Order: sequence, then structure tokens, then C-alpha cells
Amino acid sequence: MAASSDYTKFNNVTQIGQSLLMSQLESNLKTYLDWAFLAVGGFSNAETPASGAYGGTFDRLRPVQDLNYTNGQVWEGPRKDWVWETGVEYTSQPTNISGVYIGGTLYGTGDATYGHHYNYPLGRVVFDSAISTNSTVQLEHSYRNVQVYIADQAPWWDELQYDSFRVDDSTLLNAGSGNWQILGNHRVQMPAVVVEAVPRRTFKPYEMGNVGQYVYQDVLFHILAESRWFRNNLVDTLSLQPDRTLWMFDVNTATGLYPLDFRGMRVTNPTMYPDLLTIHPYKKVRYYNTVVSEMATRSSRLYEGTVRVTFEIVVT
Repeated sequence: MAASSDYTKFNNVTQIGQSLLMSQLESNLKTYLDWAFLAVGGFSNAETPASGAYGGTFDRLRPVQDLNYTNGQVWEGPRKDWVWETGVEYTSQPTNISGVYIGGTLYGTGDATYGHHYNYPLGRVVFDSAISTNSTVQLEHSYRNVQVYIADQAPWWDELQYDSFRVDDSTLLNAGSGNWQILGNHRVQMPAVVVEAVPRRTFKPYEMGNVGQYVYQDVLFHILAESRWFRNNLVDTLSLQPDRTLWMFDVNTATGLYPLDFRGMRVTNPTMYPDLLTIHPYKKVRYYNTVVSEMATRSSRLYEGTVRVTFEIVVT
């Protein structure tokens, strides 16, 4: 007699390419943190002609020497990770990008001469055709004050960029040199939080009569900041959430609802994080326990902290 197929297959897995618990948790935590930081005002609006605290302006873009493009095609802001979300639950809203200014004139993405798109994660404007690198290019936008990464999106050989808020730096507009010479995809700007699910997981039976389990998965939040004050604030923020229950969305079924396309450009009518939780619900996860496992001052300009959180998830 042939064995039942139930005894020849994995539990809780239907396809080899699907995102399972650990990947689901990391992706959900990044999306949650991005949204939650915006909800407490964790963004700055770069408007014309607002200046930085030390001079210079955040709306002024710089030419980028990227070997994948012609010089003059790619322009970036001092801070990457531009805000694409709308409807934030805060007293003010992030600036919605309406176009790019060239020599003081505003041009939309579909302009016949200056057609372009935006790469929100890298904080770039990419023109369809190169323009003069001597042009004055400006963009009203918002950037995140705290950048959140999943561990494999921020490999440790990437370079930490210091002073990314110092738009008075004389090298800001110099392509290929100065503090911004490393391309945006290899720069981690501080303050930053890196989310890493680690190999520490325990189980407890859920109920009698089935194979359901409580899964206790540890996640490290690595915090990097240029000031002790910001490091401490982020450590407090992430560690003072015990017994908080979060909803998760299903990364596998939400594949058609990614808010950014392959270029990093916002899609038409992107689905916001709260709507993902409703449209593609996955599981609930609870902050079960938090431990501040490390606080270190590497130098007068680099402050680190690590918060270890155990998350409780029911898997049936």
C-alpha cells in the first residue's frame, strides 16, 4: 500500500522559491520600521531654498560618475533613501516629488527634452539623456532621517558615510571625489538600523492534537550613529517595545504590489504598508523579549548599539 502524500512532503512549505519565516520576518520588520519612523516625524523635507544647519542646501543635486550611465545622466541628493510613502500619520507630510528643476525651471518626468525617472532608495534622478554636468539641478523631496536595511542589503564591506548631513561640504558637487565619491549602493548613511535574523530559535507546543508550535526567533537590530544621543534614542526606541503585537503581510502573495519598480521608481498608486497588512495578511508576531546586548563607542564619530529581540510567532 502506498504511503499517504502527507508523509512524503514538508510541512509549511509549498514551493522551494517561497519566502519562509525568517525572510518574511526580516522583510516585514524593515517595512514596519520604515513606516513607524515616518509616523514619528523621521523624515526631512528638502525644499527650495531651505538650507542646511551649516549652510548649503539639500535640494541641490550633484552629478554622479556611474559607469552604467553617461556622465550627466545621474544626479543624486546628499541623503539617499527618499520617502515615497503618502498618508503618513503625522502632523506634517513628506514632500511629494512633482518634477526636477534645471536652471530654475521645473520639468516633469515625461518632458520631451528632460525626461527622467527617480530612484528613491539611492536618492537619484536619472535622465533619459545626459545633460551638462555644469547644470544647476534641484529637487524638492523628502529623505529618511533613519535608514533601515536588511542584513544582506548592507554587506559589511560597504562603506559608512560620515557627515552626510553636511551639505556645506565643498566636495558635495564634485563628481568622482570627496565624501560622496562612493556610489550610493555601496554607502550606508547614518543613523541606520540593520535588521538581522540570527540562528537562535526555540519552540514550544501550541496546543494538543496538532503540530502547531510557538516559534521564538531572535532578531538583532544593529544601530549605527554619528552621535551618542541618536544611538541612545534608537536603542531606547527599539528596546522599549516588549509585548507589542505586530501584524505581518505575506511577502509571497504581495509580489504584484511592490511600491517601487526595477528602477527604484514609485509605481502608480503604490500600496502603503497598512493596506498590505489588510490585503495580504500573514501572521501576527509579538515582541516577546528585548535585551540591549551591546553599546560601543568606536570613535568620537561612530556609536554602535545592538538590541536583541525575541519574536513569538504561532506556526500551525
